[in-house]
Amino acid sequence: MLAIWMMVACATGPAQTKDEKAAVLTEEATAQAEAPATPVDADGWKHWGDEFKVESVTPASALLADPASFEGQTLRVEGKVGEVCQAQGCWLVLADGEKTMRVMMKDHSFTVDKDIASQSCLIEGTVTVRELDPEFLEHLASESENPEAMPEKHNAQDGKVYEFEAVAVSSKKS
Repeated sequence: MLAIWMMVACATGPAQTKDEKAAVLTEEATAQAEAPATPVDADGWKHWGDEFKVESVTPASALLADPASFEGQTLRVEGKVGEVCQAQGCWLVLADGEKTMRVMMKDHSFTVDKDIASQSCLIEGTVTVRELDPEFLEHLASESENPEAMPEKHNAQDGKVYEFEAVAVSSKKS
């Protein structure tokens, strides 16, 4: 039930009254209090989603330098978290200096902690292309701490942008 609520909550538009936002925050706090803590391994990594299956690791710098060459491929990528969805933790931004890419959690099947920005990360999933939709961009901006730095505002070409659809994410304080 929580997963369905999270999909609906993150898929809805940004227009909410203060009372509605307060109710959502209260529900989120309750859900987080009831949810088991994400385990941390001996090396300090937290993990969400499926287990990693891809053995080789691609540096974020390689992916972000030429995302078209990775389209449709399943990869494990190592980099830094630039930002995280502040509504549900259903997306993050992979960053390498000024280059960034949005990482969506596949099918909203899991979320990450909202406080992992600037941490090291490993993500596994597939490089995809998304057509830009103004309503969706407005929604993403509403969940962002820095809407001006959104990857879609800087990386779009011909109304499309590369994204990463993650099935697994790990992060660790740097």
